[in-house]
Amino acid sequence: MAMLAITGCMRDAEQAMTEEEALTTVDQHALELAEAAGTDSAPEPRPRFDVPCDDRSGRHNGLYQVERRYWLDNLPIEDNQQTFDDVYTFWSGQGYDIIRDVRDRELARVLTARTDGFTIRLLERDDGRLSIKSTSPCIRTSESPSDT
Repeated sequence: MAMLAITGCMRDAEQAMTEEEALTTVDQHALELAEAAGTDSAPEPRPRFDVPCDDRSGRHNGLYQVERRYWLDNLPIEDNQQTFDDVYTFWSGQGYDIIRDVRDRELARVLTARTDGFTIRLLERDDGRLSIKSTSPCIRTSESPSDT
């Protein structure tokens, strides 16, 4: 019974976040990652994408995660290892929960962290290009049906 109460509270807290607040925080996490990576300019955002959330039965529950991807095109590819190490150090120092750490594979590195319900990922493509994916917790957005 206590588990249901905790889940309900977490769900209420996530739903209480507005779409604008979620998008602002998603952008802020990407900007902080870019700064930790040593870039002098803001990452180039791609169009926003809302990801449907499912309930425990696998059915869409009417909530969405606000997700945005960014490119870090102004960093030299030969510095990618240092970039990943710098981001790891930054996230660790900020108390982020590092949930995936693959920094030891050239041209296949990935680093993923969570904080306050948000997930942030730094990814190295096979051509050396770096991208960021920043995702909010499940919230009510303009895409959500009005009866959920």
